[in-house]
Amino acid sequence: MKRTEPKRTVLLLVDRRQSRTSRFLTDFGYHVITTYTPDHAVAICVNNKVDVVILDQQHFVETEGWSVAKSIKMVRTSICVILVVRGKVVREDLPEGVDALLTERDHQGLLQRIGKLLESEPATNLIRKR
Repeated sequence: MKRTEPKRTVLLLVDRRQSRTSRFLTDFGYHVITTYTPDHAVAICVNNKVDVVILDQQHFVETEGWSVAKSIKMVRTSICVILVVRGKVVREDLPEGVDALLTERDHQGLLQRIGKLLESEPATNLIRKR
């Protein structure tokens, strides 16, 4: 397996039952921090160097997730925020604070998107296309 250098930190805000994504990212050399509450996610971003935050849409209601993304961007605009959605992505527009949308279980796409976002820092200057 190809390892990512240097080691980057990914914060997962997910349901307690989801650990496959964490294991997958760890296998590819990312340092993964997992949290289960939006407040804790923001606190982690305040107190740690986090490169990417992955928000699971199923974990919270729509507007709550977007406010988490906006709060994370207020901590540091260069943090890349990825929103994982269920089913197909039918609209290309991104909620405020979100840099990319991905469907669940697309681990290969997740790796590619993280790599692309981290190449183009700061994340707020990205041209956002799927």
